[in-house]
Amino acid sequence: MTEDKNKYILSINGMSKSFGRNKVLKHISMNVKPGTIMGLMGENGAGKSTMMKCLFGTYQKDEGTIVLDGKEVNFSGPKDALENGVAMVHQELNQCLERSVVDNMFLGRYPKNSVGVIDEGRMKKETSDLFRKLGITVDLTQPMKKMSVSQRQMCDIAKAISYHSKVIVLDEPTSSLTAPEVEKLFKMMRQLKAQGIALIYISHKMDEIFEICDEISVLRDGSLVMTKPSKETDMNELIAAMVGRSLDNRFPPVDNTPGETILKKEKFSDSMVWSVPVVPNFWRPSSEFVQEQKEISYMMEKY
Repeated sequence: MTEDKNKYILSINGMSKSFGRNKVLKHISMNVKPGTIMGLMGENGAGKSTMMKCLFGTYQKDEGTIVLDGKEVNFSGPKDALENGVAMVHQELNQCLERSVVDNMFLGRYPKNSVGVIDEGRMKKETSDLFRKLGITVDLTQPMKKMSVSQRQMCDIAKAISYHSKVIVLDEPTSSLTAPEVEKLFKMMRQLKAQGIALIYISHKMDEIFEICDEISVLRDGSLVMTKPSKETDMNELIAAMVGRSLDNRFPPVDNTPGETILKKEKFSDSMVWSVPVVPNFWRPSSEFVQEQKEISYMMEKY
């Protein structure tokens, strides 16, 4: 039993979370091994992001335990999570757009030199070394607002990596990335995996999930309904787990051949009348009423 526990870098046991009367997470249990990539899937509203925000300390869970590297943890907030080995790249970017790339990398943790002054040289060197290692090419001194959304997202991913985290959560990271940038991201993820870091990858893109993930977990209506190695499942099983029923025909043929006519109307008139108020010193038509005649035809057919 002890051996089984020790092989997981992260264990979530019986996690529940409610917002008012709405129970969003229902006694979820999930284990993640070090040096693996766990895909997390589910329909919109299934509870994926809420579950990860409870892990990251953004929300406080109502029930359950979180065990990180053999120790039970309960993060008071994101800063606490980052300082203890859990990082998260959110779908909605949270950056100071007026500040430079380097400033955004070190927000809330500026290094200081021996006289207590912020060590900007160290900041630039560490950021430059990390970006070079990850293959990210950007001007580190320019404000974030001058960068594309995809570049800003890559900077957020680099920031998560810079914390030397044991677990990194990526919430829809490819939503605004181009195909070459996705390949670069996957290369980064494989490097992190080789270093023993665990990644949790949230996505709706099944081709990406099967390409990069070792295991896949599926949430439905706040419950964990499936966890399998990616090589032991397929797209049809994932879809069935997400929606709760078997989809034998994902793309059924569409029969749009018109049937019998059930209603037909031809060339009937409709009068449209507007009343034009009298306004002093203002142009108006010669008559107080304007009338327009229209001929209308339509037909309804049964399908």
